[in-house]
Amino acid sequence: MSPPDAQTYWISTKIHSDQFLLYCFEDPADSTAAMRRSLLARAALVPDLRLKVREVPFHADYPHWVPMDVGPDHVVAHEPLESWPDCLRAVGELLTERLDTRESPWRLHLFAVAHGAPRCGDAPAVVAVLQVAHALADGRGASTLARALFGGQDASARWAPNAAPWRPALALTLAVARLPAQLAALLAAAVPAHRTHRDLERDTAAGVLPPQPPSLPKGPTNARPDERRSVRMVVRNAADLRGPGVTVTVGAMTAISLALTRYLRAQGSAVPADLAAEVTVAKPGQARSRNHFRNVAVDLYPDVADLRDRAAAIAAALATRRTRGEHPAAAAADRALRWVPGPLVHWGVEQFDFGAIPDTVTGNTVVSSVDRGPADLSLGGGPVRFTAGFPALSQFMGLTHGVHGIGDTVTIGVSTSPSVLADLDAYETMLHEAIDEVSAAFGPIGWRAAPSADTLHSVSEAPAEQ
Repeated sequence: MSPPDAQTYWISTKIHSDQFLLYCFEDPADSTAAMRRSLLARAALVPDLRLKVREVPFHADYPHWVPMDVGPDHVVAHEPLESWPDCLRAVGELLTERLDTRESPWRLHLFAVAHGAPRCGDAPAVVAVLQVAHALADGRGASTLARALFGGQDASARWAPNAAPWRPALALTLAVARLPAQLAALLAAAVPAHRTHRDLERDTAAGVLPPQPPSLPKGPTNARPDERRSVRMVVRNAADLRGPGVTVTVGAMTAISLALTRYLRAQGSAVPADLAAEVTVAKPGQARSRNHFRNVAVDLYPDVADLRDRAAAIAAALATRRTRGEHPAAAAADRALRWVPGPLVHWGVEQFDFGAIPDTVTGNTVVSSVDRGPADLSLGGGPVRFTAGFPALSQFMGLTHGVHGIGDTVTIGVSTSPSVLADLDAYETMLHEAIDEVSAAFGPIGWRAAPSADTLHSVSEAPAEQ
């Protein structure tokens, strides 16, 4: 396991970080039992879905991926549901579950919904929720696994599994043997990492590089969530969130900025003057780990009244954060991390207090955005109608947004706790209204083009991650 993935795995034993990828299929012809059998057979052909984790004794090295058989428990058919609100409650309850990656890093849940699913009219639907441990894949990787399950591509893997049987004593011996070489390589990598970090500081001081965004005071949405989870899905046409020079990600962030501001005011809460979002973006360069992304803080500019200007400001802020993340210092630090011995990374995770509540935060909500490709998926003969996702909550992040597109449909998945957002129905309505206003504002008349800051979407659900 690579160092970033191992760190992600060890953190997942402390806090919830599983990803939940939802796909809604309209009016499948097959029974739930037949779909389940088909999915199990398909999963057995996907190499990345035949892996589980084994830890080296004494945490002397990074954990290993070892072979796993796909069994009946990997696809769970839940009791049929009558309506869409029933499905929302069931998915919310599902978000409280946590995978044991040593047993399996994934599970697929099936919910038959009699009526009311978005984009399905009065027809019945099946909602499939793929639960994936973050150590196995980031947002793009998990979407690739889903496409393999639902027929959008060949059942292939980005990472070939290790076919060798697990021998813990051998793994421990090899870990001890390679420790001196690791330490030597770490010392060698530390020199350029330190040099490029000094370059980063010098470039920042000279104004060549954008500064690190300041920490922010906590807002109402930074409250600690309780154990309950509530979700909503705002399903829209992708065209509603695009405009000249505006991507879906920026359009969604503009709508979230407007809706969240209105909700807080309606609840009598103060709107943070520096309202910001933690946004997951892909790292540049070739991926050397399953998790190839970083989180950046992006201002949401609630005081900018003109939505075109607000979108332009958000796009510029996102571009600025990306520019800083592409400095050579970031790549040099990643190269140095590759040589940090596993015991040191594990020790660092163990020392961190994941229950502590910080005095300041980097964002008031999370926005994770992934384009899941063309709408060519099917399940049991039923075509896919939309997809959604729900980034994990944390001790100081009680509201997250997943922006996920498939074909010409985009869904903003909202995840929260009733202890944080008491009236999620009202927020859902405000989000729909905000998208309507954003869509109208993004019309071609009078538009001043915003900088093109990102591609259609960014990458990957991450805990406030991944």
